[in-house]
Amino acid sequence: MKRSGLRSKKWKEAVLLVALLACVGGVVVYFESDSTPDARARYSPPQQASVIGRLTVFERGESFPGYTLYPMCGNAEVHLLNHEGKSVHVWPVDADRARLLPNGNLLVVHASKWGLSTEKWKKLRRFVREYSWDGKVVWEKQLDGPAHHDIQRLSNGNTLALVITSVPMDDPVRSTIQDPFLRTAGIRSDEIQEISPSGEIMWNWKFHEHVDINSCGAEQCPDEFRDKVVQGERNYDWSHTNTISVIPENHWFEVGDERFRPGNIMVLPRNWSTAMIIDKASKEIVWRYSGSYRNGLSGGHEAHMISKGLPGAGNVLILDNGRDRKESYVLEIDPVSQETVWAYDVGEQFFTRAAGSMQRLPNGNTLISEDLTGRVFEVTPTKKVVWEFTRAYKGEEAMTRINRAQRYPLGFLGELEADLRG
Repeated sequence: MKRSGLRSKKWKEAVLLVALLACVGGVVVYFESDSTPDARARYSPPQQASVIGRLTVFERGESFPGYTLYPMCGNAEVHLLNHEGKSVHVWPVDADRARLLPNGNLLVVHASKWGLSTEKWKKLRRFVREYSWDGKVVWEKQLDGPAHHDIQRLSNGNTLALVITSVPMDDPVRSTIQDPFLRTAGIRSDEIQEISPSGEIMWNWKFHEHVDINSCGAEQCPDEFRDKVVQGERNYDWSHTNTISVIPENHWFEVGDERFRPGNIMVLPRNWSTAMIIDKASKEIVWRYSGSYRNGLSGGHEAHMISKGLPGAGNVLILDNGRDRKESYVLEIDPVSQETVWAYDVGEQFFTRAAGSMQRLPNGNTLISEDLTGRVFEVTPTKKVVWEFTRAYKGEEAMTRINRAQRYPLGFLGELEADLRG
């Protein structure tokens, strides 16, 4: 199916009706999934409210089959889409980040951009939760501060979580701050916690204890953050880490490069435009990447090493938001030479100013989540779009946005998939 920038008058009227109903009645009406060649030019009245978008590109023979987790912002729904773009399961929860587990449970960080304005979800900001297939809470942990953007379930059963923290007023590091005003200001930092099933913190790492507090990585520390503190609007948003990923088995370590020891942790503090690897044993930062492609990272999300068995194994994928260029890129990096091996760069056709993610698929394709538009698409190594799903509602960002879609292969859910196919 070819994409088209054209919209018929009838299509525009339909979108306007959707927006009107959403604003007036608090109801979002969804489009049916449609993979016919003229899908972009036609509108069919929705048959069921559970259809939450439309499949706009589908090359079955070239797309990797599986289930796509599609967490939506604005309606407290996390959908599981089949290969044809149909929603086959939904969890009625708000999720800033959601990860599907092999038993069909959902690991969740609450309080998305929309959720923060909704009391039910805002009050869960300090919790990480695991929900069963039918939406029941089966595990939770209340954190010391707000959960922040990412969560991982480890192979040992523990959970890795990002937590917003602050630099204590009596921390000796404050005496090293060069800006006299910031020495007494509230400064946001980040903490990584590894949590056992019983809720015990088994390991932690605090950003301000291991990096130069006067630095902002590849970026100059933005005046806008300091200005907001001066105006009393907020604490100084120093690091803003949005990604935690575990280094998998890899050939770099097998030939002796200790930086890439499996179990070490990769992080990406967005305000630093820098990806880092933390040695889990020493807690020291042993690898950094700010990049040189298109003058280096501008923001960034979802830095992770490609796992063994996948095309590009051992390389690092990073989504460069390109905030100062208004176009985003997916970069595949050789972590030793730090050279760009592959880039998805199509100019202004791909842009998510914030958020976003990507994932290498077993067939060599890459799934990309353009979060601020609600668009998820799969591209081949030659950059051909072979699968694309777009959220039905078009309007304000808070109602269009999704949160880091991810695909799971057929068979991942075991016996549960029989019900999905039935």
